[in-house]
Amino acid sequence: MRVPGWRSVLGGQIKKSVLKQIPVKNNTAFFSQNIQIPCRPMIGVIGVAPKEGAVPCGEPGSHGGNMDNTKIAEGAVLYLPVFHEGALLAMGDVHACMGDGEIMVTGLEIPAEIQVKVEVLKGVYIENPMLEDSESCYTIASDQDIEKAVFTAVDAMAWVVEKKLGLSYEEAGILLSAMGNLQFCQVVDPKRTVRMEMKKAVLGSLF
Repeated sequence: MRVPGWRSVLGGQIKKSVLKQIPVKNNTAFFSQNIQIPCRPMIGVIGVAPKEGAVPCGEPGSHGGNMDNTKIAEGAVLYLPVFHEGALLAMGDVHACMGDGEIMVTGLEIPAEIQVKVEVLKGVYIENPMLEDSESCYTIASDQDIEKAVFTAVDAMAWVVEKKLGLSYEEAGILLSAMGNLQFCQVVDPKRTVRMEMKKAVLGSLF
């Protein structure tokens, strides 16, 4: 349901509250009689306990949280920094499908059972979440200042590229400018989330 004035990208244009139920069957969402959406289930909220204090489960950050990253789907490997013993991993907010940016605040929300494999990587240090899928590697960052989130994600990938490929930081930036992809995850929470993509065909892997 969207309420007039809500913090979506189109919030200022929304004149009335709307609730739309969308049936899902056989991995297809039936938006209307003539519009069918292929489903790609993804986890909207997944993270560990934050470094300090407590945060609402709807807030993203260095701990992960409500990143609403469409790449956190079946087969993906998500790397999260661990700040406390036991990590305190939690997840939820599953969507049958969602567009990058989540411009109206919700994806197609569904109940779900999630099966994950958890490992602890000794001797690996990261400041923000990172992710790999079958084709690409991603660095992820969230901040109220979207430009700061963009810089953090891009800078993190530049350092990965520099280390993995034996380039200078400047050369890594040139390579990212030539074939890296800066992408929005969500732009509706007080903290926006972005990701920087680099293809595995060039990078290989994050670690």
